Amino acid sequence: MRRVAVMQWIGLFVAPLAWWGQHLVGQAIAQAQCSVADTTWHVSNRAWQIGLLVGAGLLILASEAAAVVAYRRTDEEDYESPPPVGRIQLISVAAMTTNLIFLVIVLLDGIASIVDTQCRQS
Repeated sequence: MRRVAVMQWIGLFVAPLAWWGQHLVGQAIAQAQCSVADTTWHVSNRAWQIGLLVGAGLLILASEAAAVVAYRRTDEEDYESPPPVGRIQLISVAAMTTNLIFLVIVLLDGIASIVDTQCRQS
């Protein structure tokens, strides 16, 4: 049961952390490309954004897989069952749902960062 509990927490926390990291590093890379420092660093925003998109997407898919495994291991019980099985069931369902939302957010953020024009004057 301990492994299943670990899988539930992986399923719950990895996706938001992957999105947060992708967004934070992606914004920093975009800012670096548009700054004076880019004359010496030569930051490739497109390459970084593609790498961040793929990396975060893979982490979120792994998080979804962990949530599905935790759900399937407690499939014989209901989320209203007594702890820890009921809690694992409930958190796994929540993780499976939110992981899909975070995957869409990461895809939208990454694709927009790749195809949008950087360094425009306001």
